[in-house]
Parts: sequence; C-alpha cells; structure tokens
Amino acid sequence: MRSAKGVTAFGLMLALISGASIAAPNHTPADAGVINKDRILYWLIKRGEVAADASDSVKQEAIEAYIHRATLAQPKAPRIEVEAEHARLQRAKSSQMMRSPAQRLLVDADVKKTVKVLTVLVDFPDLKHDNNGLSAGDTAMYYPSYPSSHYKALLFSTTGFNGPQGQTLDSAYQYYQAVSGQTFSFTGDVKGWYTASQNAEYYGANDPDTRSDSQVEQLVKEAVSQAVANMSPAELASYDVEDQNDLNNNGNYNEPDGIIDHVMIFHSSIGEEAGGGALGASAIWSHRFFVDQATNGYALPGTDKKVFGYTIQPIDAATGVCTHEFGHDLGLPDEYDTTENDNKDGSPVGLWSLMSGGSWAGAIAGAQPSGFSPYARSYLQERYRGKWLNEREISLDSIPKSGMDVTLNEAVNHQAVNQISIPLPPTPIPFKAPYQGSYQYYSGQGDMLNNSMNFNVTLPAVTTDKLILSMKASWSIERDYDYMQVKVDGEAIAGNHTKFNNGVNSARHIITGESSAIAQAEGNDAWVTLEYDLSAYSGKTIAVEINYVTDDYTGGSGITLDNISVKQNTTEFYSDNAEVADKVTFYGYSRIKDSRPDPKSQSRYIIQLRSHNGVDAGLQAKSFDPGVLVWLENLGYRDNNVSEHAGHGLIGVIDADQNLIGTRSTEVQIRDAAFSTVKQTFYAGDNNRDAVSLFDDSFDYSAPLQPQSGIVLQQLGLTMQVLSQAGNNSTAVIRLANANSDAVAPLKVSVTNTVNQLVVNFTTNINGGMGALTYAWDFGDGTTSTAASPTHTYAKAGTYTVTLTVTDAKNTKDISSLAVTVTAPVTPPVTPPVTPPVTPPANESSGGGSLGWLSLAFLGLLTWRRQLNIR
Repeated sequence: MRSAKGVTAFGLMLALISGASIAAPNHTPADAGVINKDRILYWLIKRGEVAADASDSVKQEAIEAYIHRATLAQPKAPRIEVEAEHARLQRAKSSQMMRSPAQRLLVDADVKKTVKVLTVLVDFPDLKHDNNGLSAGDTAMYYPSYPSSHYKALLFSTTGFNGPQGQTLDSAYQYYQAVSGQTFSFTGDVKGWYTASQNAEYYGANDPDTRSDSQVEQLVKEAVSQAVANMSPAELASYDVEDQNDLNNNGNYNEPDGIIDHVMIFHSSIGEEAGGGALGASAIWSHRFFVDQATNGYALPGTDKKVFGYTIQPIDAATGVCTHEFGHDLGLPDEYDTTENDNKDGSPVGLWSLMSGGSWAGAIAGAQPSGFSPYARSYLQERYRGKWLNEREISLDSIPKSGMDVTLNEAVNHQAVNQISIPLPPTPIPFKAPYQGSYQYYSGQGDMLNNSMNFNVTLPAVTTDKLILSMKASWSIERDYDYMQVKVDGEAIAGNHTKFNNGVNSARHIITGESSAIAQAEGNDAWVTLEYDLSAYSGKTIAVEINYVTDDYTGGSGITLDNISVKQNTTEFYSDNAEVADKVTFYGYSRIKDSRPDPKSQSRYIIQLRSHNGVDAGLQAKSFDPGVLVWLENLGYRDNNVSEHAGHGLIGVIDADQNLIGTRSTEVQIRDAAFSTVKQTFYAGDNNRDAVSLFDDSFDYSAPLQPQSGIVLQQLGLTMQVLSQAGNNSTAVIRLANANSDAVAPLKVSVTNTVNQLVVNFTTNINGGMGALTYAWDFGDGTTSTAASPTHTYAKAGTYTVTLTVTDAKNTKDISSLAVTVTAPVTPPVTPPVTPPVTPPANESSGGGSLGWLSLAFLGLLTWRRQLNIR
C-alpha cells in the first residue's frame, strides 16, 4: 500500500485558542496581543500612579509592572474543542488525499461562509455608558456618546463607519471580507445597552491568586440572558446555525447544536489592556474565553440555548481589537510571546500580523489592523476554505542552482499567487533501535496529533482456538491525556495492557503512560508484548487501525511498534516486521530505522509581498516598510515564546536588516524586515537604511546581540533575491536559487526584436532547459524558420503575430508570442522638370519658329519620362 498524505499540520493548532498554555486553573485570560503601552502610561499618569516628569526608566518599569499579569500562564482550551479538532482533522485527511493542492484551491475558492455574531452591550450601575467620564484626550476612539448604532456600524457595516474626526473607517465586516478574498462574511446584530447587577470593579478586579478578572464569566451570563429575554424563538435560532464542535459526531458543522455560535460583549470602561481608565487594574482585560466549561456552556433561562464561547472588548474598541479577538473565535493562537518572563523583547512578528501587534496598526491605533501572518492564513484556508490565500508550493529540490524567477503578488491580492511556500527537510535525531531487524513503525511526536496506520487482514473461521493480534511496543505517552488504541472496523478493542478509560475524555481501551512501568518490559527501551483477541471477528476480513492521539500540551516521544502478527496458536495468518515497505497505509505514522524526524523541525519558508495597500495600509503609519517578507514557520513549536527559546518559534519574520535599532523591542527591530530594492524610510535611531534585496540562508539572521528578535536557520543553500518591485509594491519578481540542487531550471523563452520598415531582426532569450534546443518560428504571414535568432522580411506592411516554440532535449516546450508591426518604404512624389519657354528670333518666320519650339518641348517630355523610368 502507498503512504497517504495527511492533512497539513497547521490545522492542528485550533485548540491553542489564546496561545500555548499549561494545565492551568480555569480563569479568564489576559490577551497580551492587544496591549497598548502608550495608553497604559497615559492612564498611569492621569490616575497619579506615575509622575508626569518621571524618568523614562521609571515609566517603563511602571508599564511592565502593570502588564505583568498578562504574561501569566493562560488556560487551556475546553476539552470539547480539542476532541472536535481531532475528529475534524481525521475527516479532512481523506478528502484532502483525493485532491491535489491546485484542485483544492480551485474548488475551495467557491466556498463562502457567513457567521452571525450576537453582540451585547453591558454597563454597570456605577459606570454607565452614557456617563462614562471620558474626555477627548482619554482615547483615540473618543465619541461624545456610544449608542448601539455605533457598534453596529463598527462591526457590520458594508460601507464603513464614522471615525472620531468624521473620517470613514473600515468595519470588522469589511476587514474579514478583504482578508478572505470576499468569501467570509462577518454579520450579526447588536443588543443593549443593558446594566449588570454589580458595580464594575466586582467583575474586573484581579483575583489575588490567579490575578485574572474575577467575575467576567458572570457578567457574560447576565448580559446574554438579558439580550435573549426579549428575542423570539426564531430570532434566537438564527444565532445557532453551526455545530462548531460536531457534538453529534456526524461530520456536519453547519447545523444547530444548542449553543449560540458567536458572542461578542462590549463593556462601558476603557480596557485594562489600554490602561483601564478610571478603574485601572480593576477594568476588564479584552480576551476570548468560555463559560461553564464542565457543562459545555451556561443554559440561558427561558430558552433552549446555551452561551459558551465569547469575546469581550471595551467601550472604545477599534476594529483591530474586535478582529483580533474574533480571530481567536475562529481558532487562531496569539503570535506574541505569552510567557511571564520579565526579560522579553517580543517575538519577531510585531505589526506584520493581526494576531500579534497588527491589531494596533493605523494612524488611529487599531483603526487599520494589518493582515494575518501566513501561518494564520494557511490555517483559515484549511479550516474554512474560500480565498484566504492563493499559495504556490515549490519544493526545495526543484529550485535550480541557476535560479528560477517567480512573480509574487501583494498579500492583499487574492486573485493571483500571493504566498510562496517552500517546505524544508526534517532533521533526523537519534532514536531507539527497532526490536528486531532494521525498521520499526513510529507514531510521531507532537501536540494535537491524530495519527494512525492501517492494514486489512482476512481471518479464518475458528470455533475454539483464539485469533491473537500481537506486536512489540515501546512507548512514552502523557498519562491519560494522550493515548494509543487498536481499532477493528472503527471500534477500539481491549488488550492485555489497555486501560478501560482515563477519566479525561471518552476514549476507551487505551495504551498510555510509560512502557517501562510494566514489569514484563524487555531491555533498556522497555519493549512490551501487546496482545488483542480477534476471535469475535472469525471468518471476516477486517480493517485494523492503530492510532495515536495527543492533546495540546505536554507529551512523550510516542509509541514504536515492531513484529506485528495475527496467529491461531502457532499458525500465522498475518506478519509484518516493518522490513518491507508499503505493507500498511500511514496517516501520520512512519517507517523508521534508529532515527526519527526532529519534532522541532517541521518547518517551511513562506514568502509574502507586503505593501501599504488594502488592509496593510495601516503599516505605513507605524513606519513598517513594504517589500518581500521571508517567514519561517516551524510546527515543532507550539508558541512564539522566544524568551524561552530564542531564535525559534511557531512563526516569525526573518529580519532583512540585521543592524539593530538601539536596544528597542523586536517590534521596532523588524519594521525594516522586508527585503527590497528600495532604500528604507527614515526612522529615529535607525542609522542603517540601505536596501537589502538578498536573502541567503548561510547568513546569520539570529540577531546575536538581541536573540529574541532573530531566527536561527538551517543552512540548505537557499537564496532569494528581489529583482524588481512595482512602485506601489503590488507585484515583485524574485529569484530563488538552491546551491545544493541538481534541478534544472525550467525552460523559459522570451523574444525581443528590432524593426526597419519591412525587415525584423528577432533575438531569442533562453533561461533553463536541458540539452540541445530546437526552434520553431511562425512569422504570422505563412512563413516559418528554425533559426535561433532569425531575420525576416515581410512582403507588405501590417501587424503580424509571431510565435516561437522552443523545445529542449527532454521535450519540454515553452512558447513566446508577440505582435510585430512593419511598414513599407515610402516613395517620395516626383515633380516634373520645368522647361523655360523659347523665344524665337525676331527675323525668323513664324512657321519655322513654331516647328523649332515643338521639337524642344517634345525633347523635354522625353527627358522627363526617362527620369521617371530611372526612378
């Protein structure tokens, strides 16, 4: 059997939701991706907590102390979402195997999705929305009043909404339309304002143990309960059209499940992430989370619906905060450093992605959020389909030494190729030896895995003797949370070392923990004989699946298998010692020797062209220069916590300019990360602004003086050169080259010409191809040529279509066509010579005079005709 290609690994990140996390207590998170340090300092000064004339170092220390709680461990996603993602990926595998990447892009482009968001506005007895105490200097999104119509326009307007100075700003609807290539519609309605039962501090005060907002879940329950109280059953039902977690396990995600699909809450204070206004640290910090996880949501009184997931934003929210938090609702993780380390420079993403600092892009902070990172775009494309990206994948081995030129379109153009993906080879690391022979089967290692290997076996009919499936196995698996199962025709079966259940999820008959804990384990690698009774399937042909399932945090190295057999007593009906390839079908498992792929090297380069157009217009106001970005995505890392693993992370940009801008944060350092032929714009403190157009993986991009801002690369011989850019960066031509490749550059033909009346000289330009070339010209006038660069004379003036077909030694063809206009030579008009009149002598007779004059005239005409003939 042939190895079946599994679903792309970027789809495995759904359960991260608010970033990577440990098994923390259930408390609301603080989304560090929406921190606004400028506004925090403003409010610290206004509340008198920091002196206006304090030193910069004192101010910085105060800001860091204020935001420290946002770096505490973030809670896990609900188990229901983890299990739902497992099931979704399993279904996605088979459908993706049936289609090529090109077919998927073509078919997926026709898929459109509409979400309907229930938006609820809630204020407090001591902080009413219409008596909020704000003045024009308190927020860039200040309005004299905040009626529900403001939020309806902010979120759902198809034409934009009025900004604080009367300008037209893009709504969240317009943002999601743009980033999805017009295939994702963000719709909904706004309810409220309603008033909570308690004062504002009751809900937003930080818990002394977890330092999280203490009662936000209670606020959500109160607000949504009030909103639905006056809804008709039909209106309420319109907010439940998705089964996001496939609760009934039927594979249909577009049906009601009893849970309101999307809930967005706005409260009447400045967010804690932007200084908290008068409430300070007792304000609510914007975030995405869930209520009543143990029961999969809170049952709304008087209805048949629950509220489960929600996002919450402040009264003065701009589009950036709303779209960022909804990105979590769609399953995206944060792309900034979420650790509680004090010594943080920040991950190398910054304003280049909405899921990092891009939520604050724009002249009005957050009013022009930037586009998604290529990791996020890939995830959204795989999860929701549509036109989130238009990607071309180029294998490293296919890139020739001589180079190949690729045209790249700006990331905001979804009608043409706007992302180049170059998968990188995994790095092998030493591993345990097989139990016997040279090969063994391996489950793989990582988070959110749902890997399996499958084979069919025909069993004899037996009456007394047992049919036993046995195998040698060695494992290290996170106890209970991760597990292996043997399934027959889709049902897990018990074995001699299986555990009936784990108390964590619905899995049954699992192998978990450590094989070394079993007394009968053999050798240093703790090999154990696993046995499963197949007698119940006597006389049948069965499908055997051996799976390996992991959750979103912490795990061992997985499980290895060898010497698989099915026996009746000593008679063997099936045997597989892994020594022969293609005996099983792999969905994530692999056949290895004594080394395995490094789980930290599931990586690829992703190349984007970023401009100041469309949703990326806000980058200009923050001095982020346009050009070609080279990203490194490494799925071996679950987060971008570079303060813990400097130079490595889930996703990051490779900074073209490795000259540090003082000791500024990573966000500042990567403002000039784009490769470009154009000199960088002015930035205070940046004394190195020369254009950098060449990426070379042999160069050091690790920013050794500030390693959290850099990225460590494999040296594979890959270069990328920006050859040209459109003036507005809408397109660029790049040249990829692989110094270690034996690939031949693809054949590429172009033609230039010079015209001289009816004569045309053609010059052929050839790149790539293999061996001798043949040329076939069609000049468009019925004549042809096989010369490399011919000269052709046309019989008459006109415009002709000329076609050249070049064929190389491998019969690869490339065709170039052009239109040629030729003109005939112009013959100037001839003026007949003028013969002066002859006056006869006065003494000659008139007759004789008349004859002499006619003779001269005749000679003159004769001379004129000869001149015409000569011409």
